[in-house]
Amino acid sequence: MSSHKRRYYDDLWSRGKVIDPSVWALWDTILTCAVGKNHLLEIGAGNRPRIPIVGSYFVDLSTKALETLREREGNCAAGSADALPFPDESFDLVCAFEIVEHVPDDEAVLREVTRVLKKGERFIFSVPLHMDQWTRHDDLAGHVHRYEPATLESQLGNYGMVIERYNITPSPRNSCYRNLSAYVAAKFWRLSVAMEERIALPIYTWFDRRRGIRWQEGSFAESTERANNVIVVCEKQVE
Repeated sequence: MSSHKRRYYDDLWSRGKVIDPSVWALWDTILTCAVGKNHLLEIGAGNRPRIPIVGSYFVDLSTKALETLREREGNCAAGSADALPFPDESFDLVCAFEIVEHVPDDEAVLREVTRVLKKGERFIFSVPLHMDQWTRHDDLAGHVHRYEPATLESQLGNYGMVIERYNITPSPRNSCYRNLSAYVAAKFWRLSVAMEERIALPIYTWFDRRRGIRWQEGSFAESTERANNVIVVCEKQVE
């Protein structure tokens, strides 16, 4: 992570409070997947976790994020998505939202997730789609990848992950809007942090809960042709 991005996220996590995971539309799905499970892991949650905080495990590069989650009784460890500090088959559920696309060696991320996830259990994650939708916003966000659906499906298959269902998430497709928002965030990053925390996030979570999750099943290569982002639930196959 660049010094600029680390400064941005540390400032974001230190200024903002922990967002209760129940505000997200994904909450009901997470609870369903977590029924009877004791070992849950979220990678790179910041102070906006999607899994229950108390007793769950969190790994992050940001010490500020880990401090806030530890205060809420989360089990926290410093580390990166491509080198998880946990033994093999430790977890009943692994989540990583808007994380995989930031890591240059995304194959290492999938390999690590597969390693720490128990057989027959689920990995839930989100990524942006389609390189032809790349804008300055991706550069500012620190993205390294956007994914072609067929390629992503193949990558997951290489690690024994089978897509169970997916949800296409809305995001502005207008490149002018996204480039402008990136410019403003880069020039006035402290203001951007404050506006995101106080204005953008409450509005987004309200709409997110209103919209809910509309899951689709099976292969998503064709139906995500014009999607900008996707949330995926996949299962680690039992050998």
